[in-house]
Order: sequence, then structure tokens, then C-alpha cells
Amino acid sequence: GHPVMVVLSGSMTPVIRTGDLVIDNPVTAAETNNLHVGQIISFRSAPGSSTIFTHRIVGVTTTGGTFSYITKGDANNAPDTDPRPAKDVIGVFDRTIPRGGYILNALHQPLVLGLLLAAPVLWFIAGPLFEAARAKDEPASRDPATNAGNAEAEAP
Repeated sequence: GHPVMVVLSGSMTPVIRTGDLVIDNPVTAAETNNLHVGQIISFRSAPGSSTIFTHRIVGVTTTGGTFSYITKGDANNAPDTDPRPAKDVIGVFDRTIPRGGYILNALHQPLVLGLLLAAPVLWFIAGPLFEAARAKDEPASRDPATNAGNAEAEAP
């Protein structure tokens, strides 16, 4: 239920860094009209777009009863060029998982996924192989009574 996104740029540094995983609280249409300056929001770059930005609200405007938000990345010198309509807001920033985006991205790589899936199989195969190698290296008998006859006696 919470929008989760990987950060691809440093526009919100130091609060949100490149490679972090951003977790937002979802907002309803009614809630999007009650956002305020200082909140960090995630919004579509254009209506219907799959590209999403996460920036801070630096201004609120109302035109004909429709709310729009002027946004700016903390590391950017100027606000974004176009106000964002409230209907384009998909979430309000909740928290980040530092570098979580890198981990999520790695899990989509076939080699990493294959290694993760192979690891338990290798673990179960390795156990019996180590036991067999250990058994082969041990002497035939470790019973002290059996080995006592082979020991030389010392004279007092």
C-alpha cells in the first residue's frame, strides 16, 4: 500500500541520496488538497507518466479551487518550472532505506538472482561433502584400548 521508489538523482541530498529506497505514505484525492509547505511529496512528472519525482513543497497555489504545488529539490538552486497539480501527487515522504535501491536493483540482475537461488542448494551439498572428507582423514580407530597394544612401554 505504500509507494516505494528508487532514487536516481541527488536532487534531494542530503535528506534523500542517490540509491536510497524511498517509502511514501499513500494519499487520497482529498488529502492531496491539504498538503503544506515543507512536506516532501512524490508526484508524476506529467499526467499519466511513469516518471516520478520526489521533491519538497516550497509553495502552494490555488486556481479556481484547484490546488497546485511548487516544488524544489533541496540540492537544486531553483524551484521546478511547473507547479504540480494535486491530482499528480502519489505519496507523502515517510522514510528512506539507505542504499536500499542498490540492493533492489541488484536483485533484478540474473547473475545475482541465480547465485541467491543456488546458495541453499550449495549449502546442503557442502555439508555431506565436508563430512565425507573429514571421515576419510581420520584414523581407522580412535579407541584408546585398541591403540594401547601398539604403545611402547617405558622402563621406570
